[in-house]
Parts: sequence; structure tokens; C-alpha cells
Amino acid sequence: MTTKYTDTATRGGNKWFHRWLNGHMAVFAVGGWIGYYLSTFLWWRHLDIVNDFGRWGHSFWHSMLVVVPLGYLFHVLQMKWQRRSEQKEAEQVAAANAKTPEEEAIERAEYLAARRAGFTGLEIGTSTGELLERRGHKGGLPSGTPVVLSPEDCAKNIIAFGGIGSGKTSRFINPLMLQLMEQNAGALILDIKTDFQREVAAITAHVGREYKTVGDGGMTLNLLRGTTPELAASFLKSCFLAQGTGDSQIWADLATEHCRNCLTLIKLTGSDYSLAGLYDIAVDDKARKALIEQAEAAFDDMSDRDQRLQMAVSRYFTTWDGYDDRQKSSVMVNVNSVLTPFSHPDLVDAFSTGSEQGEADLTELINDGAVFLVNLPQTKFGKEGARYAYLFIKLRFFNMMRERRTRDDWNQTRPVAFVCDEYQSIVDSVSDTDFWDKSRSSKTIGIVSMQGVASLTQALNGNHKAAEAILQNFRQRVVFRTEDEATLRHVQHLLGQIDVVLTSSGESYSESVSWTGLGMGGRQPTQSQSISESENASMTRQDLFSANDMRALSADYCLLIGNIGDRAADEVLQVAPLYIN
Repeated sequence: MTTKYTDTATRGGNKWFHRWLNGHMAVFAVGGWIGYYLSTFLWWRHLDIVNDFGRWGHSFWHSMLVVVPLGYLFHVLQMKWQRRSEQKEAEQVAAANAKTPEEEAIERAEYLAARRAGFTGLEIGTSTGELLERRGHKGGLPSGTPVVLSPEDCAKNIIAFGGIGSGKTSRFINPLMLQLMEQNAGALILDIKTDFQREVAAITAHVGREYKTVGDGGMTLNLLRGTTPELAASFLKSCFLAQGTGDSQIWADLATEHCRNCLTLIKLTGSDYSLAGLYDIAVDDKARKALIEQAEAAFDDMSDRDQRLQMAVSRYFTTWDGYDDRQKSSVMVNVNSVLTPFSHPDLVDAFSTGSEQGEADLTELINDGAVFLVNLPQTKFGKEGARYAYLFIKLRFFNMMRERRTRDDWNQTRPVAFVCDEYQSIVDSVSDTDFWDKSRSSKTIGIVSMQGVASLTQALNGNHKAAEAILQNFRQRVVFRTEDEATLRHVQHLLGQIDVVLTSSGESYSESVSWTGLGMGGRQPTQSQSISESENASMTRQDLFSANDMRALSADYCLLIGNIGDRAADEVLQVAPLYIN
């Protein structure tokens, strides 16, 4: 069935509609004029008013005053009728094509099954073609091109910059999270701001998956379980350096060595191998001496290796007892700043003892594609306690992913995502410079965001080289509108400059009058005029993406500085928000 109708939203919009209406009204007026003229053929001479205007004039004014308004009213009613008819027809078509709830459920299940069949990559947005088509950037992308990162490109790690409220969560984190969940990837989500649980719950429920909470009201996670004293001490060193106390790095090194020996002593005696247990032994001389005596009493029953460890530990603590009070105090400043929060009962329950929800096993990320949400409210655990717990979990994750390639009994194909907003809160100059450059081989996908480059540098105590070393391993960089000057300089440094031809034109006009001679005619005037025009072209260099371009980005647009396959991919993208109601 074909229906003709008038639509002001097509064929050029409002202007076209007005032209169409005026044309139809003109035809209606002419037709009414002629029709009225013919209808007055027999009686028009009996009208006095007609004698003043004539038959044609009388017909014209009546057509204008009566026929034209009636014609306009006719068009309005006709369009309303057509809209109702069109709406009714659309409803009939929709009803005919509507699926039953059972059919919709089957279609949804088939879609999710196809998505879970294998990880195909992540879509970031759609290219606008700004840098390629309008500025001639060789790394640009044609407009309308969907920007999809392959699994290999995703493993090059993704970082987003943007000011607060710029759209990082709704247009970057949420859409990527949905795609990860649809494709059955494992995901460790660190909820630094503790306001992301609603989004995770909605997204996982939407795709028919479940998530597990670690921390507040969820599963416990012994942060030291399965680690050697040496590995656990390296985790602590990252914390010592992150909090930046002490006169120099030497005190952080001494604090690390002190904790390593305390952990070895705990291992040898079978005591509480946790952060809470470490805190008791590291700071309490009486508890430590009692544990040393326990280890010495069991010396004969130890293996040869454990006996050598025991002797090394005894030598260390003999040396420790010889330190003066100032040296011990400097070491304890580092130890207390990190371990004291873990003596809080809530942190003990979350990271040192059991829980009704059970203990989290991070290997489920690899083998089962599990989703873990780490939620540690600062109002409950304290700012420093939550920060160091997040940092420890990050380090545990890094170590597990490093180990993946050596474990044949673990899944070797499933991608595992590390998702963290406000990543600067848990970044450190030791682990982050040592993991992300090797994470690609373990199929780790880093997805992190922060306000800007300045946030990263400040979190690293002003260490610009460490910040640059970390950033170079995040090769997919998404930039939303920001006022951070360091981020803008970073963008301009990466994208460089382009040649721009500037054309200038000028025009001049001059007129002069002179008087010559004293002949019979007197002085004679002479007038001259001149007009000149000029046009000059010069070449200069300008930033490919300027500060003005950054300010022009709306919430639905971002700048991608990335790498797709074997080529650079730099473009302004249009991104769609994913809101959770």
C-alpha cells in the first residue's frame, strides 16, 4: 500500500515545506478565482459592489477573503488526517512484525551466544574525518568509519584523559565494559570512587552474567596468600614509594628488608601470614622476639633450606637490634604508614581473615572469565587503607598475569581486562613501569582513565620520566575535553604540526590633481588616478590539534591518538553515551 503524505522533516525540511504550501495555496487561489468568476455568470450584474470592481475584481477579492483561508484550513485538516493514517499504518506494521516475549528472549540469547563465541575487539567510536579530510593528516581516518580495536590492538592498552564531567565514564568506561561483558572476557574492576557498583550490576545483568564483590560486604581476599616473602616485600616496596615518606629511598629499601625478614619468620613458624599478622610482628618487639624464640626451638625439625633461612633471619634481627633509635624510627615511619591501616578491624575482615561470602580466587578471571568488583569505601576503610588495599590487589593481579604463560593448567586464550577509573590513585613508579610493557603477551587489556597527564605526574611525586615510561605502554589514548595544560602539550607533541598556506590580499587607491600653465585659458587642471591590487601567499606551520580545538570538543566527541594494526590512527571520534538509569 502506497500512501502520499506531506512531511516537513524531509526533502529539505522547513523551507521546502513553506515553498510547497505557498505553491499549493497559489494554485488553490487561482482555481477559486476562476471558479467564483464562472459561478457569477448569471447574477453578478445585480450586485452593486460588482459594478465598482467588475466581475474579475469581485471574484478576486472573494477568492482571497474566503477561498484562500478555507483552502489553508483544508490543507491543515488534510495533513492531520494523513498523520493519523500514517501512524495507524505504522502501528499495524509494527504489530505484524512484533515478536513475542519468547521470540525476543531467543533472539537475545542467540546474539549473546554469538558474541561469547570469541573476543573480536572493542569499538571506541565513529570517525568524523576531521584530521584526515579537512587537515590532511596521514594518520587520520575517513569520516563515518567505525573505529574498532582488534584483540591485538586492545592488548596495547587504552587510557582516557578528560576533565571531571567530560564523559569518561558514560562514553568510555561504560561502553567498553558492556562489550567486554558480552564477549565473556574476565574483568577486574577497581572502583576507586566507590560509585560504580550500580553500573557493573546493570551491565552484567543485561548480558546475563554475574559479578563478585571484593571488600565491603563481599568476599575476602588475603593479599599475601600464595606469595613468597620476597614477592610480598616487593609489593610493600611499591606502597612505601607511593606514599613518599622518609628522607630518601634508602629508608623505603630498609623498610622493605625489615618486612621481608618478618614475613620469612612468620612463614617459618606457621603464624598468621597476612598484613595484619605482619603488622604485629614488624612493630612489636616483644611479639617478634617471642616468634624468634619459637623458631629457634623448632630449628632441629626444620629442613636444611629452612634452617639456613632461620639463621639469615636471626642475623638480620641481631643487626636490627644494633640500629640506633633514629634509624629505627625512620624505618618505622614507612612501615607504620602502610601497615597501620591494615590493623583496622574492617580491613582485617576484608583482607586477612575469612568471610561468609568466601575468599576470592583471582585465577577465576583467567579460567572462568569471572568479573570481580573491588569496592573499598574510604568512609569505612580510611583513605590510606583503601588506597594501599587497591594497590596490593593491583600488584597481585600483575603478578598473576605475569605467571599466566608459565601455567599450562590455566586458560591461555581468554582476554582479561583491568578496569580502573581514577588510576592515578594507585599508580606507582615500580610496578607500572615493569608490567604494562610485557602485559600484551599475557592477553591483558588495560583500560584506565584519569583527569590528565598532570594527575599522573603528581601521583608519581613529580617524576616526569616515570610518567612518560608508563604512558608509552598505553598506545591507545582517548582524550576528552580537558583544561590540563600538560595533557594539551602531550597531544600537540604527539600529533606535531602541519604546513598551512596563508593568503593575504591588499588593495590601494590614489588620486591626484595638479595645475599647469598660465595660457589664455588660465591654469589647467590635470587629474590622475591609480589602483593597485596585490595577493601574497606564505607557508607557516601550525599545531594539528590546537587548544581551540580542544575547547571545541563537546561531550559527544573525543580525540583518539592510537594505533590500529600496523599504522597510526589519529582522529576526532563521535562517541555515544551509555547511561545507567
